[in-house]
Amino acid sequence: MSVPAGWIIIVCQLLIFDCKLSFLPHLRYLKNMSMKALNNLIRVVANTSWGADQYTLLHLYRSLVRSKLDYGCIVYMSARKSYLRMLHPVQNHAVRVCLCTYRTSPSPSLLANEPPLCTRKLSIEYCLKLSSSTRSPTYGSVFESKFKKFFDQKSNQIPPLGIRVEPDLQVVGYKMQDTLQYSLHADPPSMALKTTPH
Repeated sequence: MSVPAGWIIIVCQLLIFDCKLSFLPHLRYLKNMSMKALNNLIRVVANTSWGADQYTLLHLYRSLVRSKLDYGCIVYMSARKSYLRMLHPVQNHAVRVCLCTYRTSPSPSLLANEPPLCTRKLSIEYCLKLSSSTRSPTYGSVFESKFKKFFDQKSNQIPPLGIRVEPDLQVVGYKMQDTLQYSLHADPPSMALKTTPH
């Protein structure tokens, strides 16, 4: 992977962080890895005379390629939209291969079988799950954002997850007071299994 001069790259559990948090090196790496998976396996299995059917190919795409794109997307979706667009050809190419369509087929018609990456709202699912655990360390940074006014004034700045997901939570009808809270036991599960001596 080539790194521009002056950039500091930190690889952390398959996510690549650069000093500006642009996620451009990560998106390039993700695109290359996904295209390799597409070309190495799915294209071979998608042979028209003896290959797998569309259902099997879509299943392979979801497990081998889309799983890579989904991993960490809550973090890297804060990248600029122009950077995120570099992942769209990966999905379009994969769906074309899986459905055995022509290169000239319009992308919107292909995505009837597979939702676009930008509309798969994994960040909403994460926030809804997080809303039921007020003791979580990330709860405050998502639901008690102190910088909303700052990001309202600076529209060219990319807002944090809590501000980005707020309109989507309103669309799905999320209300904080309707959320049931859960808490984990202070004792580890191994303590619950110990039997008392007779």
